[in-house]
Parts: sequence; C-alpha cells; structure tokens
Amino acid sequence: MSLPEGRDWESAIGDLLRNTGLLNIQRAGETTLFGTQAASGLEHELDGCVAGEGTVIIVECKSQKLGPTKADVALIHQKVMDFYCAKPEQFSKEHWWKILVSSSPVLDNIREFCASIGLVLTEPEILPLPVVLWIASKPSADIHLREPLLQDTIRFGERALVALQDRWTYDSKTGNICFKPSTMRPQEIKDLIWLQEELGSDILNLYGVHRPDVLERRSKQLLRVLRGNTTSQTR
Repeated sequence: MSLPEGRDWESAIGDLLRNTGLLNIQRAGETTLFGTQAASGLEHELDGCVAGEGTVIIVECKSQKLGPTKADVALIHQKVMDFYCAKPEQFSKEHWWKILVSSSPVLDNIREFCASIGLVLTEPEILPLPVVLWIASKPSADIHLREPLLQDTIRFGERALVALQDRWTYDSKTGNICFKPSTMRPQEIKDLIWLQEELGSDILNLYGVHRPDVLERRSKQLLRVLRGNTTSQTR
C-alpha cells in the first residue's frame, strides 16, 4: 500500500483525535497552541492538538518513505519546548505529551532517540509503548503473556513514559525551567524497545486469535477517513 499524502495523513489523524474524549481539538495548520504564541515569537505549525482536564497532547504527523529523521524528532521537541516557555507558570501545572505518528516504519536509532526525549512514537510495525504498558499493567496480563517480559516492560516503561513537565520542571521562585536527565541508560532504552517489539507482537497475536475484529475495525476506520480526505481534495 502506498503512503498517504502528508496533508491527508494529518487530516486523518486529526479526525481520530476526537476519540480521545478530550474536548478541545486543534487541527493541522495552526501556528499557536490553543491561541498561545511560542516564546520565541516564531510561528510553529502544529499538526494536531487535543486538550482537557490538565492534559495536552501535541501530535506531529510524518508520511515519508524512509520514516522520520533525527532532525524531525529534534524539531518536534524544540517546537513544543518553545510553547512551554511561553507561559511556564501556567503550563507547568499541566501534563503535556508529544506524539509522533509515522505512516511508515521507523529506524531503530530514531526509536531510541524518541524514547530518550520522551516522544511517544506510533508507527505501523509495532504497538505504541503506552498501549503495551497499559496491557502489561493489567492484573490478568500474566495469564496470557510472558511474565518476565511483563515485569521488565513495566519497570522500564514507567520510567520512559513521563509528561514533559516531569522532565522539565518549573521553579516559580527563580523562574527557571530545570531539566531532569532521564534515568534510563542507552542500553536500557535498547532493551525497552526490544521488549516493546516482543511483547507487542505477543499482544497482536492474542488479538488475532481472540478478538480479530477489534484491530480490523480500527484499521477500517482510518482507511475510511483517509479515502474521504483524498476524495474531498480531488473534487
């Protein structure tokens, strides 16, 4: 299957943001974060954002044959930080999550880079880490999945998946934003990605056996949205 055009991909993912249950949605093309300009004064185009109840999800969409590059990942992080620095006293009380949605497979070194800076990665070949961690944390997970993998996934995953404000803390007394280096060493990040692939594959196999309709419905929903966007642009 050929890759979707960039704008079609952004629009499709933007439509799916409604499924989060968060009420405030910002579609692709906006250069502010819900009306807030970046601290630098530059206009940063955002592909999609959703917010509510103190949570903000900022999505970057990439539809490139070779997948996103290190420069893409670094730029996403810097854009989000530029908005955070605009109103740190207010935004430090929230929980921001950066998500990169790639329509093509991602190289291992890019996966490692994303994990090191707290960027949640979604790609075609493996389940996203938050999904794997959510399933691994369920009380009955050890009935169906390999227990050693579950334990290590939870141990590493909980350290990797933290909100932006937990890595970059704001000190209201000094007005400084301080960085908390990740406690995960490079080898631990490699181990986490291996666990994500292994356990994710086991989870997909379980879905295929017991609930194949669930994943099929979700993929059909995305395809419908993509086809609708493509049709509307050709009229």
